[in-house]
Amino acid sequence: RARKDLTKLVAVIFSTTTCALSLWLLSDFEYENHSDMFQFVSRQSWISDFGISWSFGVDGISLFLIVLTGILFPIAFLAVDPEHNDRSYFAWMLLLEAGVMGVFCSLDLILFFLCFEVVLVPMYFLISRWGHGNRSYAATKFFLFTMAGSALMLVGIITVAFLHADNVGGSVTFDLVEIAESQSIAQGTARWLFLTFALAFAVKIPIFPLHTWLPDAHTEAPTAGSVILAAILLKMAGYGFLRFSIPMFPYASEFFTPLIYSLSIIAIIYTSLVALMQEDMKKLIAYSSVAHMGYVTLGIFTFTKQGIEGSIYQMISHGLISAALFLCVGVVYDRLHSRLISTYGGLVNYLPKYSFLFLIFAL
Repeated sequence: RARKDLTKLVAVIFSTTTCALSLWLLSDFEYENHSDMFQFVSRQSWISDFGISWSFGVDGISLFLIVLTGILFPIAFLAVDPEHNDRSYFAWMLLLEAGVMGVFCSLDLILFFLCFEVVLVPMYFLISRWGHGNRSYAATKFFLFTMAGSALMLVGIITVAFLHADNVGGSVTFDLVEIAESQSIAQGTARWLFLTFALAFAVKIPIFPLHTWLPDAHTEAPTAGSVILAAILLKMAGYGFLRFSIPMFPYASEFFTPLIYSLSIIAIIYTSLVALMQEDMKKLIAYSSVAHMGYVTLGIFTFTKQGIEGSIYQMISHGLISAALFLCVGVVYDRLHSRLISTYGGLVNYLPKYSFLFLIFAL
């Protein structure tokens, strides 16, 4: 028992330190800097023969997502279910946090892809080992859906790097800033490359009809896994659209805007109606998350300042609220061992403060 408590304490210390560093980034960020340049940039050569480097940086898009990640992981550690209190559980959670932070900081396409894929492994084990009910099916479905989309993105990344090198007459590089600024890829080719990135992000966000893995994963995941999945992992895809798809393929993004609008509107209406029919509280929150992320993709593809800022606000607000709702469900599940809404009747008589908080978060 003492060893398990020490393991949890060490995990909380590491995640709290990361949270403190993210808050330091927030306080030290130069908000008056309008040069569109990244701040806190760190570049180190890694595989120089292939143009791959450890390249990290932060700007106004990634800053608040980094802070959101830093704040929610310590909460997820503290909210861990008692039966999950072992070393391997916390090790997977820390690896998951490292991968997410890498996604939001990476300025190298290969490094971004590696971090984007790393998060699949700990989340798979968190669901399959510590989940509920049909957890193996949910974990496998989550892994296969996201891996299939990401495989095409890897093909797109390699193709972009080599086409960029051929068109500018230089060496192969995976540097995001250099590739985005050159705009050296033909528009016809850019449309196909946009689809390789968009499919990976569409599965992760997720966009209708690629959303079917999310309700299963949410339902069977442990409380902390549901918190991180809804509050942070879905935001990786929205961030991917903002950071990679639109800057590298602006004309292709505009070309596919009607398609994105159509799928987003269908997701908002359809999954909202499906959410109204759910008897499982976790599934209700999961389907509502798909609808919320539909608003995010709508805002991103308006290509306006108000739309993009609104999508970022929506990602942050949904991250906080969905995390709070899943924690609230976890509190009741630990006591009643049921996620059915029908079993929650009369809670206000026994847990008035909890019920008030649940109402506030549901708003």
